[in-house]
Amino acid sequence: MSGAEEEPAPDLTDTPTVDRIWDGLVAWMGGTFAVCGAAVAISAALGWPRRAAAELPGWDLAFLITQAVACSAFVVRSGRSLCRRYPGALAVAFAGGVPAALAVLMVVEWRDPGEPLATWGHLLAGSVRFAALEAVPVGYLLWMLALRSQSSRLTPKSS
Repeated sequence: MSGAEEEPAPDLTDTPTVDRIWDGLVAWMGGTFAVCGAAVAISAALGWPRRAAAELPGWDLAFLITQAVACSAFVVRSGRSLCRRYPGALAVAFAGGVPAALAVLMVVEWRDPGEPLATWGHLLAGSVRFAALEAVPVGYLLWMLALRSQSSRLTPKSS
């Protein structure tokens, strides 16, 4: 490919609509199975009755944190196409920030447990608040990165 040729715009495709719908459904089902599998694994790690984050052994907490970080990475990676516009980048930043903030709050609660111990509901509410605070700057960063990568693909490279 010569430097004068441009790559086609990512929005234009010759893939039939039915195939695109099918691919979207398969991806959605794969995501559903991944979320259900993570929920079953988390439920098995926590046991019954549910223990607070501060009462978990380090191995179980590390397992939950790994899953939260992987979930954040998956959300941000799969939401790259949404980051082309600022509202989409905000949504991706918020959705990816909730599990990451939950991981941070689990570590804080485990290291310095308060009295009384924070419940999972309090940790989740705190992670939503934290993700809402960080969504604006992170969303802006994701939007700028998407714009920069899009402009670098469209500018011809000199060889």
